[in-house]
Amino acid sequence: MGNSESRDISFSGSDISSFTRRSMPSQSNVDPFDVDMISIRNKTRSASTVIERKVVATKNRCYVPRPRPSRRYSSISSSSSDEETQRERGGIEKGQEVIEETSSQLSYWYLIKHGYTELVHLIIRPPRTDYDLEDLGPMEFSFAGKVFIREDFVVVNDRRQKLVCSHWRPATPSMTQMMPCVVYLHGNSSCRLEALGVLRTCLAAGLTVAAFDTAGCGKSDGEYISLGYYERDDLSDVVTHLRTKMNIGAVALWGRSMGAATALLHADRDPSIAGIVVDSAFASLGQLVEEVVDRGRQEGLTLPGFLVKIVLKFIRSSVKKRAHFDLQRISPIDHAAMSFVPVLFVAAEHDSFIAPHHSDQIFAAYGGDKNLVKVDGDHNSSRPQFLLDSAAIFLQTALQVDTAATAHMSNFADGITGGGGRVPWESVIDRTLSLSMCSSPASS
Repeated sequence: MGNSESRDISFSGSDISSFTRRSMPSQSNVDPFDVDMISIRNKTRSASTVIERKVVATKNRCYVPRPRPSRRYSSISSSSSDEETQRERGGIEKGQEVIEETSSQLSYWYLIKHGYTELVHLIIRPPRTDYDLEDLGPMEFSFAGKVFIREDFVVVNDRRQKLVCSHWRPATPSMTQMMPCVVYLHGNSSCRLEALGVLRTCLAAGLTVAAFDTAGCGKSDGEYISLGYYERDDLSDVVTHLRTKMNIGAVALWGRSMGAATALLHADRDPSIAGIVVDSAFASLGQLVEEVVDRGRQEGLTLPGFLVKIVLKFIRSSVKKRAHFDLQRISPIDHAAMSFVPVLFVAAEHDSFIAPHHSDQIFAAYGGDKNLVKVDGDHNSSRPQFLLDSAAIFLQTALQVDTAATAHMSNFADGITGGGGRVPWESVIDRTLSLSMCSSPASS
């Protein structure tokens, strides 16, 4: 970029302040984000022009998310052998296809192209996953020679929002023992369908599974999500309901991305949790946003440093006004040293959204028993069979499950979950596993 272009986008802090004062509306209920954007609109017009020229010049070098086919009940075009391979790998069903739908949207290119307001919405109001209850599978089914049922229920959180929940358990539970339960926590823009990807793993290990749509997601009430800040309160309410109303004893957590961050934010205040599988948690949201901006610069797009700081300030202010939480307070790593629940950390080697070093940092700071497993794949990849088997063994140990009593449910020669046969909800996996791992802005 030449000197003339640099002069086009430069102005002083005093210019911003005076322009802001002249443009500030008198109404007290005006979103500060909108006010701030008005205040610099004219000053940044030339900057936007320069940036657009830069984008055109570097179009072949920068990442632009590509549109994808609609994922709503689309047919799978792969061969039957490919479908079988996907099933053997555990499968990623409708919930997985939208797990972290916004990960590719929360990019530098998207910020420039679609504006700051939409970026705020991607953080606190991503697209809801639309699904039918039938997608959760049958209410009663047989698996590994045993009959199971799915029990749907509703929990009202402390913000008076209804949370829709499901619990998969044996049809005839023990009358003398309370059931161990794994509570699955879904990712951003996802829902309880995501738990189907680990259901066979847990049932074969002698565990029950509960999952729920957090507030603002799926079929639950609420307008906004908070990336763990309020979700940890939802989790606490659901765990209390399971323990007091549904004959649940020991409880473990399994979270992915936003769900993993939620589990870490909750662990230090509930030491009764038996164990946690933490898959792809971010160390802090502030760090994650800064890395998104840095990656954009590496992709060939430029933005003045002062403007980046202003944008981040606007986003923080707008989120706080609309969703009533501070982005800077969402920092799982700050809770790690005070947490002593056993944890199995999982990170994908090629995760370009929440890079593996986030897991490294949390792992180093964590105060309790811990292990870290890195797997091939990216942020949205199906997790390999060995990881599912490792998680099952970890959870059995944490929840003190009698493995001898559950051995008949698993073919240990082929891996804990590898020989359990076809599960009834895999028809959902077959129907909805599509080319949707790479979402595009158009999908929102």
